[in-house]
Amino acid sequence: MEKIVSLGKIILSKLEEFGYEAYFVGGFVRDLLLNKKSDDIDITTNALPETVEKLFDKTIATGKKYGTVTVFIEDEKFEVTTYRVEKDYLNHRRPESVLYTNHLEEDLKRRDFTINALAMDRFDKIIDLFQGQADLNNKLIRAIGNPDERFNEDALRMLRAIRFVSKLGFSVEEKTAESIRNNIEKISHLSNERVLVEFKKIFKNSYNKEALKVMENLNVAEIFREFNQGIRVYNNSNYELNFIEFFTMSLFLENAVIPDYWRLSNYDRLMISTILEILYKVRDNGFTPYIVYSYGLSKSLSANRVRLVLYNSPSEEFSIKTIFNNLVIKKRSDLKINGSIIKKNIKNIEPKKIGNLIMEIEYHVVNNLLKNDELDLIKYARNKLENING
Repeated sequence: MEKIVSLGKIILSKLEEFGYEAYFVGGFVRDLLLNKKSDDIDITTNALPETVEKLFDKTIATGKKYGTVTVFIEDEKFEVTTYRVEKDYLNHRRPESVLYTNHLEEDLKRRDFTINALAMDRFDKIIDLFQGQADLNNKLIRAIGNPDERFNEDALRMLRAIRFVSKLGFSVEEKTAESIRNNIEKISHLSNERVLVEFKKIFKNSYNKEALKVMENLNVAEIFREFNQGIRVYNNSNYELNFIEFFTMSLFLENAVIPDYWRLSNYDRLMISTILEILYKVRDNGFTPYIVYSYGLSKSLSANRVRLVLYNSPSEEFSIKTIFNNLVIKKRSDLKINGSIIKKNIKNIEPKKIGNLIMEIEYHVVNNLLKNDELDLIKYARNKLENING
């Protein structure tokens, strides 16, 4: 962090050298005061984007429309944004227009929460216009100014408040919390892609259960009814799940499928569907060699974690790993027989019978009912076909 701060101060110094103001701002300052590593290195200035581009050798206009230019110093990148005010938010999410301003206060007061509206100059002086440091000390997430206005401007801020609970372990300040309750339906106006990003971030953080408790208390789950049972069950468990596992568990409890409005990637949809399949198959008899073989180790372990939360039962992780490690074959290509070998050794076999025959052989080998030996498998295949043909 010391190196990043030092490099950032090069930018601040150069901007000041040419007569402009410049400060570290937002999450970077917040995390610095909390002695946490920050993913965001933001600088705010009254210099226009075109000026920033002229003053620094290596820049990319990553968000020039909104006043942001990325500046690179020794391969570290810094988002440099011109002081701005935002006007006429559309669909409770995006400002219709962005106007530049020459005043730091105007830029800071447009932000979401007091702890994200802190600025720091190159001499490490903190500019705190909204008591953000007090809220950091009191572990509070408080909207700047009128929370109804902040959430009406951008409804995603309500989910961001909950995400900061998951990241920092803070509480949501009372008036801010009440405003979330009163404005909760505005979340339904947001694109599902943006909602999904926030949910995934919540589950990646250490205090995700605290965040879900807040979500339940603020009635956020009313917008995502498929999570109603899932939130309660998860919060009453002693185990941790990622978002995909939590989503799967919630659907399992509701005996539901993925609602159409969730814009999940094909990979995530496949993971959820597959883990659901496993859960239904192991509900009565647990994990068998063929289930672990069919779905693989990773998905089997995910299903196991979901079962831990659902039933608060002993973990089967060791058993699943033992089953997997002891499998005679890990994939179909490990079989000592295939369609070409069958056709070569068994004349006039109907092609449509080969696939079913290999599936049956695969099942028997995985369950140690057949030895994975080419001659033995050919013999089994020949006998099987003779029996079928009479």
